[in-house]
Amino acid sequence: MMMKKKGATNFTFSGYTSDEILFNALCSSNNTIRNNAFNALLETLHQPIYYHLRRILGNHEDAADATQNTFVKVHTSLKTFRFEAKFSTWIFTIATRQGIDLIRKRRSEEVPFEDHVTHLESDVYFDGDKAAVLLHAAVLTLPEKQRTVFVLKYFEGLDYKRISECTGTSIGALKASFHHAKEKIKPLLNSNVISL
Repeated sequence: MMMKKKGATNFTFSGYTSDEILFNALCSSNNTIRNNAFNALLETLHQPIYYHLRRILGNHEDAADATQNTFVKVHTSLKTFRFEAKFSTWIFTIATRQGIDLIRKRRSEEVPFEDHVTHLESDVYFDGDKAAVLLHAAVLTLPEKQRTVFVLKYFEGLDYKRISECTGTSIGALKASFHHAKEKIKPLLNSNVISL
């Protein structure tokens, strides 16, 4: 499937009229209620979380692992959710942290832009045109913080306030990171006649 630019904004969970009703069902002592709620959560968020992580991590295997780890973490951390943000924002925050953790584990493995392009062009799970391949490859060359901010702002369409909630970083630092990310990506895209 093609990794389109799509924001992580409002999600409707089938059969649940509010985040609170879904959350209460997820915490229910009744196995059937809890399982139905978790299935609704997965049906709604599995694919958006996967694509979010795919943009951050750059390959199917890592994104699939991080997606699975995200939902395990959501399940085991439900009692820590305090309704200070939307439930989906909280889940995307967990997913973002899972992605960052994986990037940190692989930090020593710097991969050149051209290798990212080659990998994406041969990836059966990536169905983008040449411009999408180049943009995603360029994003994968960014350092962890810049990559995360760029994905959340450009692809997910989040504002700096929500990105700050997800990352625990000040808005000023996020703006600087996004600016630096764009400046690093532009030469790679310009050399391939793609504009940001």
